[in-house]
Amino acid sequence: MGASSAGLKVRELGHVSLFVRDLAATRRFYRDLLGLTETGAGKDGRIVFFSAGVHHHDVSCELARAEGPGPQPKGVPGLYHIAFDVGSSLAALAAARRWVEEHGLTPFGETPSSFSVRDPDGHEIELYVDPGI
Repeated sequence: MGASSAGLKVRELGHVSLFVRDLAATRRFYRDLLGLTETGAGKDGRIVFFSAGVHHHDVSCELARAEGPGPQPKGVPGLYHIAFDVGSSLAALAAARRWVEEHGLTPFGETPSSFSVRDPDGHEIELYVDPGI
C-alpha cells in the first residue's frame, strides 16, 4: 500500500528488534520456552531471528554493542512490553502459566486474559489469550 494522498497506512507490525546480552540465554527463552521457531542468524552470528509461524521473523535479537542500563523503570519513555497470543481459551492461558512456572519464571501483572514474564534481559513479555469474553 504505502503512502497516498490520504496518508500513510501501516498494514501490520513487521517485527520487533532487541539488543541482548547473551544469545544462548535468548535462544533458550524465545525458542525453547516460548516455542518460537529460530529461522536464521546473521551478522557473523551476532543476531538471531525467531518466528511465530507467519513471517520469517517476528523478533530479532542482536548482541548489544555497548553496555547500558537495560530496561528502564515502568512508565518512562521506551519499550513497555511485547505481547504474544498463546491461544483462544482461558485453559490455554493456564497451560502457558504452568509452563513458564515449571521453567523457573514468575508471572506478574495478571489480568483475566493475560500475564507477563521477563526475558533474560528483563524485557517484559506479555502472554495473552482472546477468549471472546
